[in-house]
Amino acid sequence: MTTNRHTCFTAVMLVFLLSLYACQPSENRTEAWAFSNDDGHTWGLIRTDGTVLVPTDAFSQRPSSVVGGMFSLPDGKGRLHLHAANNPARPVTPRSFARIGHFFADVTLAQETTDGPILLIDKQGRDIASTAQYTPYAIIRMHNFSEGRALFVTAQGKYGYMDTQGRIVVQPVYDIAYDYHEGVALTGMENSRGETGYQLIDRDGKVSGNIRVTGCLLDTRLSEGLLLFKEMHTGHIGFLDKQGNTVSYLPETILQASRCQDDRVTIRTKEGCGCMTRDGRPIIPPLYEATRTTGKGRIAVRHNGQWQLTDLSGEVIADTNYDTISNYAPTSLAIARKGGNCLLIDRQGNAASDTYTQIVEDSTASHHLPQVFTIDTATTETADTSATAKHRPDPKPEHRTPAQSRIEAKDWREVASQHPFYEEAVKVTSGKLEETDAEHRRMILNYVEHLRTSYTTKDIDFLEQLFSENALIVVGTVVHTAPREESGYLSPEQVVYNVKSKRQYLERLRQVFKANHSIDVTFSDFRIMRHPTKEGIYGVSLRQKYRSDIYSDDGYLFLLWDFRDETAPQIHVRTWQPSMRDNHTPLPENELFNIRNFNLE
Repeated sequence: MTTNRHTCFTAVMLVFLLSLYACQPSENRTEAWAFSNDDGHTWGLIRTDGTVLVPTDAFSQRPSSVVGGMFSLPDGKGRLHLHAANNPARPVTPRSFARIGHFFADVTLAQETTDGPILLIDKQGRDIASTAQYTPYAIIRMHNFSEGRALFVTAQGKYGYMDTQGRIVVQPVYDIAYDYHEGVALTGMENSRGETGYQLIDRDGKVSGNIRVTGCLLDTRLSEGLLLFKEMHTGHIGFLDKQGNTVSYLPETILQASRCQDDRVTIRTKEGCGCMTRDGRPIIPPLYEATRTTGKGRIAVRHNGQWQLTDLSGEVIADTNYDTISNYAPTSLAIARKGGNCLLIDRQGNAASDTYTQIVEDSTASHHLPQVFTIDTATTETADTSATAKHRPDPKPEHRTPAQSRIEAKDWREVASQHPFYEEAVKVTSGKLEETDAEHRRMILNYVEHLRTSYTTKDIDFLEQLFSENALIVVGTVVHTAPREESGYLSPEQVVYNVKSKRQYLERLRQVFKANHSIDVTFSDFRIMRHPTKEGIYGVSLRQKYRSDIYSDDGYLFLLWDFRDETAPQIHVRTWQPSMRDNHTPLPENELFNIRNFNLE
C-alpha cells in the first residue's frame, strides 16, 4: 500500500488514553473557582490564590469558573448570564444564553438556544460571528478555542478550524481532527477503502508531520513536543516528535503511560503505578495504586486510597494524606479533599486553615477536557457534553428519556440456558452482588438486548440517544498488503482501526438501513466487566454475527457504558474487531479490546 500523502493508517485516540485529560496540566488559565460552605445551597467565587472574590452566600446557583476575567451564572430558569470578575454582582448585558463558554481568548462560544446557531461573542456579550453565516458548511458542533483556533464539525462529518474573528482558516476537509496544542493539531483523512491517514498540521493548516507508525493507538495532542502512541500488537508504548518520527520507547513492562510533563511520565505496570523519565529511567517504583502529575513540579501518588505529594525525584514532600488532590492552578495552589471538606494546599502539601464544603475544579476551564457546543437536532439535550451540563439540576428519579422508556424490563430469572446472556443473567439474579452493581448489570442486559433488536428494527432514534455525543466508534478491518519491505508501511493481513465520530457512524448506519430490507444480528460470548475504580462504568464484550441483504461479518464488539446518570445511560466507546485475520488465523485474544484499555481515572 502506498499513498502520495506519505501517511499511514492507524487508529487514533482510543480511550486507554482518556486518563491523560484528567491528570495532565494543560494551559490552565483558571482564575477563580466556584465554592460553597453549605453543601451547595449558596455559592461564591474563590480565587486560585485562596482569597475570596465573591462571598459564598452571594449566589443561589453555582457560577462557572472565572477564566479571562469572565464567568457565567445561571438564573432560576437555567438561563446563563455573562458576568465580569471585576464587577461580579451585575451581568455585563441583559442578554441571556443557553450555553456560554470560557474566555480562553477575547471571544468565546455561546448559544441562545440549544438548537440555535453557535455564536462567537465578546466580553460585552456582543456577537462577533455566527455559524449561521456559513450555510454551505452546515456546522453542527464546535470546540471552544485552543491556541486561537476553534475546531468545528459540519453535518457531513468534516472537520475544520475557525479563528477568533469567525474566519475559517482551515477548511473542513478532514474526517477526524482534534484541538491545537503546542502549535499543531492531529488530523485524519479517509481514503476510498475506508482507511484513515493522520497528519499534524500547524495553525494555518500546513502539514507539520506525517504519522507513519502503523497498527497503533495515538494520543490526541503533543505534550513537551512528544506524541504518545501504543502499538496494538505488542502493547509497546513510545513517543513521536512533531514530524511524526519515533523518538523513544518505554520499557516493555509498561502497560499504560501519561503524556510527558516536566520530563516525566506516570506509568502503570502489572505490579502497580509509578513514574519515570521520558526515556525510561525509573523515578518512582511501580508500587502505588495510582500516580499522576499535578503540575508545578509535583507528582501525586495514591496508597491505601489516600494521596500524597512527591517532588520530581520521587521524594515524598509531606506526610499529610488527602482523599483527592487536584491539578495545581497557576498560583501554585491545588484543591484537596479530606474528611468530607475541601482545602487549598501549597506545593509543600500544607493546607490553609480555612475549609469549605465544596470547591469545584472545572476540567473544561483548565483545558483538561474540551468544551463542546452542539446544535441539538433532537428534542432532548445531550447533557454530558453541553457547556451548561454542570448547571443543570439532577434529574428526578422518575424521569425517563425517550430511549429508556422503550426498554423492556425483562425478567432475567426466566432466561433459558441457551440464551447468550444466560451466565450474566444468573449473576444478576443470584443475590450475591451488591444491590447497585446488580441493578447496573440488569440495566445493561435490558439495553444490550434492545441494542441487538435496534439493528433489526432499524431504530436509529434509539441509537442516536444511546451513544454519547463524543462517542468513539472504532472499526477494525483486515487489510491485505504487500510485505513491509515492499510497501514501507503495513505488514500482510494488518488489522487497521478506523475511528469515526458518532455523527459519521450514524450517518453511515442510516445508509445501511436504507440499502437493506433485512438485517439480522446475533450475540454470543457475552461478558459484563465492572470498572475497578469508577463507579457506574462498565465494559461489555461479546461476539457479534451480522447478516444483511448485501453484507455479512463476524467479529468482537466492545461497549464502554456509563451508568452514572441512571436515567440516561450512554455508550462512550464502541469498538468492533474482525474475528479472523484471514481464513485461517483467528484474531489473538490479547488484541481484543476490553475495559483495561479504557482508564477513566
